[in-house]
Amino acid sequence: MLMNEKRKFNCKFEEVPAVAGYLAQRLRADLVDFIEFSDVYSEDYITRLVAQINVCNQLKTPDAFTKEIKAITAQIDEKAKTLRKSLNKVEVYLGMADGQMTITADSMGAKQLRDCINNGNSEGIVKQSNNLLGNINSNLAVLQTKGLKLTLVEEMTQLTNDIETLGNDQNFRITDRNRHTDENVGEYNKLWDMNTFILDTGRALYRGVNATKLDDYTLATILKRIDAEGTNKKDEAPKA
Repeated sequence: MLMNEKRKFNCKFEEVPAVAGYLAQRLRADLVDFIEFSDVYSEDYITRLVAQINVCNQLKTPDAFTKEIKAITAQIDEKAKTLRKSLNKVEVYLGMADGQMTITADSMGAKQLRDCINNGNSEGIVKQSNNLLGNINSNLAVLQTKGLKLTLVEEMTQLTNDIETLGNDQNFRITDRNRHTDENVGEYNKLWDMNTFILDTGRALYRGVNATKLDDYTLATILKRIDAEGTNKKDEAPKA
């Protein structure tokens, strides 16, 4: 399989084996017509179709990775919101201690951290939060006289560490998704080629002959039927 092989289908990855499963059932029912059309079709062809369906069903789809990545992003966003609440308090303490610290309040890095939070930049959040925390710890004695509690600093530190861990996990899964996409698309393309062959043959056999059977080999109609049946039936490969 070529790296970065382009996908031959426009539907979702998980719909490729679902379409193939549907076609396997229709092909078995109409096998006499298909064999009469070409001896390429046979019970063995259906067996090979089902085998390729199973290959694809065992692969983790890019959509599954995407859902995991979105879930991690949601966790990062939630922790960033909590960090912003802590930052709101810290900025007041910085203002109260301005002129008494080793650097000015404006130079502590609070604004840079807020900008990163607002932009959803997790790597920037970690970098700027660590910078701010370093400056806070360097001026902790002064800030504590203004009311800053050590628990607030510890909370910000934990949130920063959590965001860094989640960000690393997110980057790993993005890389893993890209790798799996490159490795898997070839298998889905093989199945899609079989789907296309059956669809083309079915339409050639039944166009102008049998409108009901023509629908059985029309992709748009098949996708609607699959959606109506639900995801549980989509994932079931027909028995050979």
